Amino acid sequence: MRCFVTGATGQLGSALVRELVAARHHVTALVLPDDPWAAPAFEGLAVRETAGDVRDPTSFPDETFDWVFHLAANQSFRQRDHRLQWAVNVDGVANLLAWLGEHRPSRFVHVSSLAAVGLAERLETPMDEMTPFNAEEHGLLYAMSKQAGERLVLEAASRGLPAVVANPGTVLGPWDRSGHAWRMLRPLVRRRVRAVPPGGNSLVDVRDAARGLVAMAADGRVGQRYLLTGHNLTYRHLAKRVGGIAGVTGLIITLPRWLLTVIGVTVEPLADLVGIDPPIARDEAFTGTSYLYFNASKAHRELEFRVRPLDDTIHDSLEWYAAAGFS
Repeated sequence: MRCFVTGATGQLGSALVRELVAARHHVTALVLPDDPWAAPAFEGLAVRETAGDVRDPTSFPDETFDWVFHLAANQSFRQRDHRLQWAVNVDGVANLLAWLGEHRPSRFVHVSSLAAVGLAERLETPMDEMTPFNAEEHGLLYAMSKQAGERLVLEAASRGLPAVVANPGTVLGPWDRSGHAWRMLRPLVRRRVRAVPPGGNSLVDVRDAARGLVAMAADGRVGQRYLLTGHNLTYRHLAKRVGGIAGVTGLIITLPRWLLTVIGVTVEPLADLVGIDPPIARDEAFTGTSYLYFNASKAHRELEFRVRPLDDTIHDSLEWYAAAGFS
């Protein structure tokens, strides 16, 4: 298949490109001009690069592909990034859909987010593809942008575009050049006293998620969403698992919900005022107090989606960060 991939130099994009190349598909990657991650992301791989930006529809190639994978996104939790985030996560999707109207693929796989599915403040039945979206009532800007982009894709599918939507779990594993997941793991391996949020998350190996995306392109039902999630566990449980693999012992403190909320609300504006990155943003704090537990049985049933043991993923993640020089 001739494949077109946006966001190909990110962690999940890197895994997807490797999966496609290994299966002998022909890959063209849309890469931001002067993207510093492009060289290491594609090293040793037969990938054709084309410079472009989803915010600029004139930068898309005048070609038609069999499979198109859209992974490019702005993942910031900071309030001040909302305008840029909307331009990428919503307007960028609209630009891509307009291009696909003229260069129709046999399958379009749009990568959304668990944040676009729902949030739960209490540990309860894991959410699935039919869970009502509720992040708007909490003003979670990243979730709202991803849900809006996803809605555009599903509307296009209802009009005939052969599109499917993926909602991957929080990915762990190699190729995290942005350090996105490292922000979660670093305190668990670098501090003797480990403070964790009171909520929980659904973790998936980036390589398993990439295989799920390929399965969606081949066998996913048009107009459907698929949760590509793995292991549901509390952050306290994650701290124990990571500590056991990294050989880290010491006290684990679960921060109270009210304290984390106060920190998120007060620290981010102060950090913006002095021009530094906040240790935690408001939306990030709220998400950390929620339970992002999900049921991926639909993907298991229809796509034969499977995930590897969590300890294997944690081990490989820590090895990659060490080799990449993260500290």
